[in-house]
Amino acid sequence: MLAAASYRRGDWTVHHPWWHFLAPFWGAIHNFLPWLIGGGGAAGGQTLWQKWRQRRAAAWPSADGEVQSATVQNRHGYAVVVQYRYYARSEYRYGKYSRRFRRRKDADAFAEALRGRHIQVRYQENKPEVSVVLDQDLHITGALQLG
Repeated sequence: MLAAASYRRGDWTVHHPWWHFLAPFWGAIHNFLPWLIGGGGAAGGQTLWQKWRQRRAAAWPSADGEVQSATVQNRHGYAVVVQYRYYARSEYRYGKYSRRFRRRKDADAFAEALRGRHIQVRYQENKPEVSVVLDQDLHITGALQLG
């Protein structure tokens, strides 16, 4: 039985849901799960969602993008929000890229390195309004130093 484990006691059966056995581990799961899903992105610069999107977008077509703005925001550490414009499928489109930093100095340096620059933007071929900026492309421009 997938939904419940059964224990036979005399003439009656006691059903315990499968998650009942996870109770001793709840503290570790409760503290680690949000970090795994995205809260830990402040430490590594990105969330797992962003890394998954980048992996998926590596084979997409690319376009030359122009950074419109790069602002530093104080949210659970420091986040740099980059707004860019790119030309795909005969029209201009807009997108956003964000990256987290622990220190303000690092966030300011990253934002300054991107302001007014041209970057490579990957876009989904059948939906060109969906775009991604890859870390490896930012590394090539010199804006992102990978360790």
